[in-house]
Amino acid sequence: MSNSSNLSPIRLDESGIFLNGRYRILLASSLFYFRIPKECWERRMHLLKAAGYNTIDVYFPWNYHETSPGIWNFTGQRDVTQFLSLAAKNDLFVIARPGPYICSEWDGGALPAWLWADNVPVRQDNPAFLAQIEHWYKQILPLIIPFQITRGGPVICMQIENELDFFDCKSPVSYMEKLMQQARALGIDIPLFYCCGQNDLLRGGGLTPDLYTAFNVYTSADNAGLEERALHLYHAARERQMPFLVTETNREHSFLKRLLVCGARLISPYNQTAGSTLDWYNGLTNWGTQESPLSLIASDYDFASMIGAAGEVNEEFYEARLLAGLILSLGESLAKSHPKASCDAILNSGSRVYPVPALDTGRGLLLVVSNLDGRAAFTLRMDGQSFPVEMPSLKTRLLPYRLRLSDKPSAALLTSSYEVGFIEESEAGVTVALYGEGPFYAQLQANGRTELLTAAPGTGIQTFRVGSVTVLVGSSKEIALAHIPGLPDLARPVEEQATPYPVSSVRYAVCDLPQAKPMPAPVQPMEKMGQYRGLGCYRFTLEKDSQILLQNVADFFTIEKNGQLLETGFSEGGCLERSLTAGSYAIYTEIWGHSNFDDVRRPSLQMGSLKGLSGLSRIEGYTALNENWEFDIDEQPIQEWYFFRHSNLSTLAPIDGYNRAVMPFHGVYDKWVELPADADCLFLHFGQANGIITVYVNGHREATVHPFDPYVDLSSYCGSARIELCLRITRRFYADYVGPVTLLWGRKIHTAIYETVPVEMLALPAESCQTGTFPLTLPSDRNIVLQLDLPSIPQSEMKLRLEGQNVKITAFHGTREIGRLLLGCPSMPTVAGGDPQIIHLCRNWLEGGDLRFWCQPMGPAPHICKAELTGYQSIAEN
Repeated sequence: MSNSSNLSPIRLDESGIFLNGRYRILLASSLFYFRIPKECWERRMHLLKAAGYNTIDVYFPWNYHETSPGIWNFTGQRDVTQFLSLAAKNDLFVIARPGPYICSEWDGGALPAWLWADNVPVRQDNPAFLAQIEHWYKQILPLIIPFQITRGGPVICMQIENELDFFDCKSPVSYMEKLMQQARALGIDIPLFYCCGQNDLLRGGGLTPDLYTAFNVYTSADNAGLEERALHLYHAARERQMPFLVTETNREHSFLKRLLVCGARLISPYNQTAGSTLDWYNGLTNWGTQESPLSLIASDYDFASMIGAAGEVNEEFYEARLLAGLILSLGESLAKSHPKASCDAILNSGSRVYPVPALDTGRGLLLVVSNLDGRAAFTLRMDGQSFPVEMPSLKTRLLPYRLRLSDKPSAALLTSSYEVGFIEESEAGVTVALYGEGPFYAQLQANGRTELLTAAPGTGIQTFRVGSVTVLVGSSKEIALAHIPGLPDLARPVEEQATPYPVSSVRYAVCDLPQAKPMPAPVQPMEKMGQYRGLGCYRFTLEKDSQILLQNVADFFTIEKNGQLLETGFSEGGCLERSLTAGSYAIYTEIWGHSNFDDVRRPSLQMGSLKGLSGLSRIEGYTALNENWEFDIDEQPIQEWYFFRHSNLSTLAPIDGYNRAVMPFHGVYDKWVELPADADCLFLHFGQANGIITVYVNGHREATVHPFDPYVDLSSYCGSARIELCLRITRRFYADYVGPVTLLWGRKIHTAIYETVPVEMLALPAESCQTGTFPLTLPSDRNIVLQLDLPSIPQSEMKLRLEGQNVKITAFHGTREIGRLLLGCPSMPTVAGGDPQIIHLCRNWLEGGDLRFWCQPMGPAPHICKAELTGYQSIAEN
């Protein structure tokens, strides 16, 4: 399959990726302009060039640019044109991924929250959703189009949608076809592709004509089945006459080598360049535990990435340079190579024998030797000989086997226990750099003779000369720090990039949250009142003591009475009952983020769930419904006979009282329920909600009960004298209880005073400011605003690390939110996706002043233990 002629600057076919006249291997890193301060964009590009990456992968988040319906922003930090211009300036290819859905642990996966507030069915072949996408495309695609490679720019291809096979799309092919039509109509003429998040080609986008298939390949680093899986995907792509494209994968370069040998032409480790989630755009996702799956995405968006949020790098930077050196050295022979599931070589670890996968480059083989079982020493057998190989656990080597180094002079590496870092030819001959740890040996054939080279490790770079062939042998670090042809030299080693600085004191004061203009409004989710991020407040008054049901509370909430703190907590989108006495109340709700992933295990994890409160109700009465349900075994599809079938011959049983030795146990329970005459709200509550419970009223299906929100709103039946309530329950065993079952009724609180809280306007009041040092104890019932006395440092970027207990901290520079931390809060959800104690700072933020921290108590004895500041000097720049 090809989307263009041979004269096009880009062609994708089963041989590989043809770019500007030759086939290439693309080594890509995600580089997200929306997570990296604008003044740092080019520094990150310099780092990637020094690491040997030739491509960047970038999402364009829809809700970052359309900040509210019809309000667009492409300036400053959101300046897409400047970002793409810098990519072009730095000779980096770009893979554009404008969504509409991006995932990326970003707020709502970048789908604007007002779509859910308006009940638009997202990620479906639906006219309402497609019309909204067209509005987005008409804004973003004209900014991408001038940078297409077909117009001399760096953008080589564009992704349509993202990981659709994780989502219940009813018609993925027609949906993809319509997105393609929109993109083509607006002027996108580069290849379009979709990625399969869990390798489900048919549900990820199907066999849509003229749409390329790419794959995300994640697994544990010790997975011995990776090669089998990757080769399966390689052949699936070739069956469609396409190259094997890996759009997301693990970040370790040993893992990437295994994909390379399986025929991958694009290798794009996800979030290889870390960043920070700013401007209230954190997401919620399902990275918690099996028991508590919901997790908060940290502001520090770093998954042990090669390049950290402050531009610091780890040891993988060396591995990147060495892999890039190999890719540059072998050029088109590597870009058009063919994988072999196994070759004549065998790897023996003492307890197991492994076949060795290989890559046929046309000028020799690269053997994949991986240490997956933790043993340090192996024996590699080939050509009737055995050679020792030593390497750390979870490392992979690409060992040359009969690899031709040069035709003139004639030279080849027959075997080697070390990998090829680079090959450089000159008039004087050929130089090959070999790197590794442990004993070194190689058989080199040059100028008609074969020599065995050996060296002891740890003695620095050693040089061998065989005829006109020069062999450099050293450790990974030594060769990576050397001059690698085609890559910039490094300014310093990894261990010299960081400098710690003391944080001596802090200024702080108790503060009240700022108030905006309040407005009477129905009690409804924040998004329905036009607020999609940040902090809101619902105010109401109770004339008498009341039992209050707070409906669908999310995310963080604070309840105050007459200005005094009563409770702070986190809710996963379920209902909460509270006994409140008469008085004036304020319920603050803060959106941490909308779920970026669709997961039914918690209400707030479901894509489309809303924030704040969906309602407030005074509960004035309860009716226990445990006893005397008409019962029958539920053994056939639901029929009309389930309803209105009351008979003196029916079995009457408690809701949890019928015993039957089957698994699973299906039952249907039915009864008439009398309703109060003066109620305008009505709820059914299940005390345990084990099993699958479907609620029917008067023969109509109302809801399936969620075990973590076991309230079913039946308020639409208020005014009826009675209803027929039917429960269809599937239990694993008869003893999986669902009761007690209770009917609640009362009166709604229809309106409240709502306000968007401009917490970014918090200031340190000079008249009540105090000075202290760490550890700093905070009041358990008041908000605190503080400023740190930070030193002046020469580095452009730094990280601030705060440690504490039971405190939530939000950092602001001016009116911009630059980081949210949740410190030592055992009652709160897991914080994942980065270090929950880190905030990335730029020097100009310090120089400009106005760096403030809002501290909110989240439990007993809140305090901040210490603050640590580290400055970083780029490894790629002096």
